Amino acid sequence: MGDITRNFSLYEFACPCCGFNSIDERIVHRLQVVRDILQVPITINSGCRCLRHHIEIYEKLNKSPSLGSLHLADKYDGMVKAVDWTVEDDGKFMEAGRMLANWSGGFHHYSNFIHCDIGKKRRW
Repeated sequence: MGDITRNFSLYEFACPCCGFNSIDERIVHRLQVVRDILQVPITINSGCRCLRHHIEIYEKLNKSPSLGSLHLADKYDGMVKAVDWTVEDDGKFMEAGRMLANWSGGFHHYSNFIHCDIGKKRRW
């Protein structure tokens, strides 16, 4: 049982290198709705990131880090507004991508995870 929603706990969204955690509960509540519809557990791959961890992720990809990432604390309210996640069931993973095509924030269905955020509506 979660401490934010029925299925999600605060610790799931913490930065793995330092424990930084300032997840915006609005995105957690949205993920709970997705989980309720899919009826399968959602695994959080990446929620909150400290700047060091964020840069390390991009270095491994040989890319320049986006300092405007919603995985970082917002400069106005300090909240993180993005989550990368997956589900074990391939069919449900594909269903999630179709279901979230009209997500009101940022959304991208990668080959092995889904990125959702509560920023401006955009797709890439």
